[in-house]
Amino acid sequence: MSLAKKLFLYTSGVLLALLLVTFGLLEKRQALLWKDHLQAQHLAAARFATPEILKHFRGDFTQLTPRQQGEMVHLLGFSHDLIRFSLYSVSGRVLFISDLFPGFNDDDLPANQKFETEREELKYQILADQKGRRVLDVAVPAFSPAGSRLLSVRFYYSFRTVDQRLAEIHQAFLSIAFGAAIVSLLLAALVARRLTRPIQQLTDGARAIARGELETRIPMRGADELTVLAGAFNDMAGSLGSSRKELTQRNEQLTSANEELHRIYERLTRAERLAAVGQVAAGVSHEIDNPVGIILGYAQLLLEDFSVEDPRREDVQAIVDECLRCKRITGGLLGLARTGARQWEPVDLQTLIEGTWASLQPQKLFRCIDFQLDLDSKVPRLIGDVDRLRQVLVNLLLNSVQAMNEEGQIRVELHASGEGAEIFIDDNGPGITAEHRETIFDPFFSTKEKGKGTGLGLAICRKLIEEHGGSIEALDSALGGARMRIYLPCDIEKALTCKEC
Repeated sequence: MSLAKKLFLYTSGVLLALLLVTFGLLEKRQALLWKDHLQAQHLAAARFATPEILKHFRGDFTQLTPRQQGEMVHLLGFSHDLIRFSLYSVSGRVLFISDLFPGFNDDDLPANQKFETEREELKYQILADQKGRRVLDVAVPAFSPAGSRLLSVRFYYSFRTVDQRLAEIHQAFLSIAFGAAIVSLLLAALVARRLTRPIQQLTDGARAIARGELETRIPMRGADELTVLAGAFNDMAGSLGSSRKELTQRNEQLTSANEELHRIYERLTRAERLAAVGQVAAGVSHEIDNPVGIILGYAQLLLEDFSVEDPRREDVQAIVDECLRCKRITGGLLGLARTGARQWEPVDLQTLIEGTWASLQPQKLFRCIDFQLDLDSKVPRLIGDVDRLRQVLVNLLLNSVQAMNEEGQIRVELHASGEGAEIFIDDNGPGITAEHRETIFDPFFSTKEKGKGTGLGLAICRKLIEEHGGSIEALDSALGGARMRIYLPCDIEKALTCKEC
């Protein structure tokens, strides 16, 4: 190793080592001080809160009402790290355990909650919660005016604030240390500038390689060791360029394969779910088809008895049509597990939406509904199954009405979107939480009260929409409730082909 190399490496090495040790010690010192400070705050908060808690209970340790719980949270809310408090008798019997304070769950409680009843002074210890994070366990004794210990109040404080501050301190010291290291390297470079110019060229080349500029080459002059090193560097850069090109190709292939596997896995998972639902759907459809078939038979017999001029003939014909539609719907329920023959026809979505609402409006469920339509007449016709699309609309409208307890506002919008059309159904009901926006489409999953839903409606809707090459999703509505978005392509064959690919 040349003298120039030794000068640069030794100088920068010593400076970096000194900075590392110095900042490491400073960081540990600051972290310890901050931990002690927050721990002292928690202990002081526990001492302050103990008499206030005892004043609140006044010997009655029954469970708090929601209003009393809110008052207790407000009273102790100045300490954002308080997880829970509890009261113990002198013998160690639990008198009261509060609910978890906002922002915490059972995983934040310590795994070991052993309590010592013989201590006559404030006691604290650091435990670990269910995930291994630190929890401060503080036990504060309460004494009677005569000096005898009445009970003990136990507090659990999370160390999350401490951990956040330690992380901030660590980040700050890392930033300072990084800046100081850069300055140290610059000073070392200035000292050995005249002696380390060839090394600087190699360093610049290495940094260019790190940035991905693999075409970088170091000029070779002379025949010393640095020239040999520059030649080796150039060979390495050429090898890295070839390797990166090969790795890029491999990565693209692996990414494509992983995406394909993910799509296959999703299809297989959904197929497995629908196969299980199919067994139930077959039984349900069979039980429905029997009474509907009987009604249909009697209605057709009545229809034959009425003349063309008989005004009752139109009502009986409506019964026949609805029975036939019921049989088609039960057939669609079976289609939740298997795909039947596709019979498409041109569909006018505006007419379909208006007709669906016209058929539902006389029903009692929809009499107190403020229904609004915003339909774009320029939306082109598309190919689809009218009955299946009507089934989707009816199901979604019924869901909205039931969610609003049969009173509220529903708005249906129809707009052109790219190579298809979008249907939006908004309501001002309770809405759908973010965690349920995907699971509501799973078979037998329902957010309705027990006995008011089977959990198959939205699963069937998704199945029917996907058969049309479209998609359905749940969103937030500007009305304050739920918004269901349906996308249907105009070219259904093209959409289905793209999904299969």
